[in-house]
Amino acid sequence: MEEWKIALEKFLKDWRNRNDVVGALVCGSYITGDPSRRSDIDVHIILSDDVEWRERGNKLINGFLIEYFANPPKQIRKYFQQDFQNQRTMSMVQLMTGKILFDNTGILNELKIEAEHWLNNEYDELNKTIVEVKKYSLWDSLDNLKDCFEQKRMDFHFVYFNALANLFSEYCQFLRLESIPYYQVHSYLIDPAYIKKYLKNVFPDSIFKEMFLKALIEADKQKMMETYEELVNHVMNQMGDFNIDGWKIKSPVEE
Repeated sequence: MEEWKIALEKFLKDWRNRNDVVGALVCGSYITGDPSRRSDIDVHIILSDDVEWRERGNKLINGFLIEYFANPPKQIRKYFQQDFQNQRTMSMVQLMTGKILFDNTGILNELKIEAEHWLNNEYDELNKTIVEVKKYSLWDSLDNLKDCFEQKRMDFHFVYFNALANLFSEYCQFLRLESIPYYQVHSYLIDPAYIKKYLKNVFPDSIFKEMFLKALIEADKQKMMETYEELVNHVMNQMGDFNIDGWKIKSPVEE
């Protein structure tokens, strides 16, 4: 038996025979493939639905870090809903790609089916008011970066890369794509294995993709500035016309 599996079985020993535990699933790189030396072993412990608590923790066993999540099914279903509302897919992907270790009631098979249903749902199109606010926000980010560049501030690189991350996130929302963690964006754009491993949709805008990848490796500040402005203009063009002169937005007050 592989060493990580031995560590996993040792961890599960305290959970398997509990009356309030009905199943367990292991997911992450040890299941989907290509774990690094820093990969942990992700384990979902499924509690009975009458349990009124949840637990998350970490345990080092035989040199392997096990990250575990103990939840009743009703809580996992809430995670599906919350992730969908936030345009995230982590909870769904973990359940769909995970390997069932034991399933005393069949609930894990049910949750896998529900996870696939949530993953296949489409996000709502942004309304016009939100799009207008996003366009102004992108113009403002570009203006702030220009100011940083012109003043030759020491934090230019920090502002630049944060602006890039925000631009990518905002554009994904507009395109009705899920939110990609900043530390996975590069892999998402270039690595087909990442797409398959995490059940992602391919990024649909090849022009933006190439410009964005160029922006990530550009070292000359003038060219960084030019590339970022090209990216903003491209996104603005996709979102619709924008002119800061006379821009305004009128919307109902919040109740």
